[in-house]
Amino acid sequence: MAAQPSYAPPPPPGPPPSSLPGWARALGLGCGALLLLGTVAGSVIFLVVKKATAGPEKTIQSFLAAAGSGDFATAHGYFSEPLKQVQPLEQFSTQAAAHQDLFRVQETTFNNRSVDLSKASLSGTVTLTGGTQLPASFELVKEGDQWRLTSYQLGSG
Repeated sequence: MAAQPSYAPPPPPGPPPSSLPGWARALGLGCGALLLLGTVAGSVIFLVVKKATAGPEKTIQSFLAAAGSGDFATAHGYFSEPLKQVQPLEQFSTQAAAHQDLFRVQETTFNNRSVDLSKASLSGTVTLTGGTQLPASFELVKEGDQWRLTSYQLGSG
């Protein structure tokens, strides 16, 4: 049997040469790299801040859930020692029961966050179960290994 000649089809034509000068291509690549680097850096910073404020945010949400369900003793347990002196359990229970609808929170959104090793400040809005949005701010301090409230404000008044 005679061997059949083998051949491959010719390679496809290469891309046409760019009409942009070399400096323009380099500038475009540099801008794209900077944009990518900025996006990555921004994402890393966002995640670090979010993780750093996770403890204070959890304390706030637990406080709101307890007060919203009428468990004022548990909610008061999230107070720092100085706040417990300013607002004892009986006083807090009376005031919270009179305005319990302010503690029935469906969602929290904290646009402003500040945290260091011993203090945290979060402010933004809370959405009540009825859909009303109110401004909210919380100041916290670290007592031992727990975050505790030093002050809080729900609504503008």
